Amino acid sequence: MSNARGSARRARQAAPAVIGAAVVVAVLAGCAAQEAPDSGSAAGEPRVVRQLDRPLLPDAGDGGERVFRDSLVRGTLSPSGRWQVRAEVTHPRLRCASYQLGLRFGSGDTGCKDVHWQTGVELLPSRSQCNGATLVHAGAGAVGMPLRQLGALSCVRVILRCSGACG
Repeated sequence: MSNARGSARRARQAAPAVIGAAVVVAVLAGCAAQEAPDSGSAAGEPRVVRQLDRPLLPDAGDGGERVFRDSLVRGTLSPSGRWQVRAEVTHPRLRCASYQLGLRFGSGDTGCKDVHWQTGVELLPSRSQCNGATLVHAGAGAVGMPLRQLGALSCVRVILRCSGACG
């Protein structure tokens, strides 16, 4: 009889470890399943989760660059059409999602409310984020248009797309 009690006691002591391991496996499996490229929506397409229109303002330096800023995004557009962007993206969920930052340029009023968009959206490579992480998405590119048209650009649209367990 003492053997039976000892076996029951060992089984009760091992149960929390087994349950904990099962939870970890389930969370990791859920994250791995969400990293599939076509898990954004029923159609498999990423969706826009944030969009921000900002004016291109002259930089304080003498290089002729124009800048755009927000609390989490900043970037530049050079007179030759080269652009750079850096944005902090926070994923609020435990399960994973893929985020992709994009830019497009246009001409409009000073508040960028009435804009004629003159470029398509240029997208940076997507990055997977899990477990409430904040990552910096950064990249560069070029606007392919004549210099006189580049000078007329006054607004930038920053787009954040997501697929997976988006927050």
